[in-house]
Amino acid sequence: MNERVSLGGRLRELARRKRNRIGIGVAAPTEELIAGFQRAAEFCDPVIYGIGLPEFDSVVSPHPEEDLFRDLEAGAVAAAVRGQISAGPFRKRYVRRRGISFNPAEEMIPLMEFPDGRPILISPASNFVTGTFEEKDRLIQASIRLCRRLELPVRVGVLARCRADNLEASAGTDLEQTYRDAERLVERHRGRVEIKNYGIDFEDAYRDGVTILIEPDGTTGNQVARTLYFLEAVCCYGAPYVNADPVVVETLKNSRDFPDVLLLATALANTPPGRTGDGRR
Repeated sequence: MNERVSLGGRLRELARRKRNRIGIGVAAPTEELIAGFQRAAEFCDPVIYGIGLPEFDSVVSPHPEEDLFRDLEAGAVAAAVRGQISAGPFRKRYVRRRGISFNPAEEMIPLMEFPDGRPILISPASNFVTGTFEEKDRLIQASIRLCRRLELPVRVGVLARCRADNLEASAGTDLEQTYRDAERLVERHRGRVEIKNYGIDFEDAYRDGVTILIEPDGTTGNQVARTLYFLEAVCCYGAPYVNADPVVVETLKNSRDFPDVLLLATALANTPPGRTGDGRR
């Protein structure tokens, strides 16, 4: 990717390859929400699940997650966006068909854009993810795959709960453990990608142009992502399930509109699933 091209510009380029029907859950439409769908209609055909909107194809249902995933699995829509559907029913319906032990919260990664167009993927981003070494290792690999799928730069920054010069004072605590885990993650991926342990210093990671940010745990990541979004410091394109095929994208339920999420869903529907490129899944 040409790093001077914005993330939004890259997604629009991918979305133009093919016009898709994108399903999204809606429970409480507002004028702002409808205006967002109208903007999204420039590059996709939004299909509404839950309530009926005269301007768009709609499937009226008391259980929109059932109808949305039914149509996704049948190929009637190219991607599923959670929208205003509650997270619990949405995730349970996604998992049910797969018949495997799978926690979507462990594999969804918010994709955001700073005002200058730079992308940043923040994870873990669910308070259900404790942030073990193994969880963060899988998220690094998944984030690399997503960046390469969208032809985005790969620079990984790992955060901890302390700096190197705090290790003696933090010996034997969770603070020390997060730093040691960060060091192990850097060592594990060194030579494959650009990666660095930034301790607690987000500002240094931002200055270095990190595109993949690994937080100490899911609660921290969730709060950071929400804070950046609701203070309008970033544009949020949603949180795709990184191993889902067809495409599934989660959203912040309290988002005001969803054109940017529909843009990401359309772009992903027009690209094949990626790999890390180093032979590991």
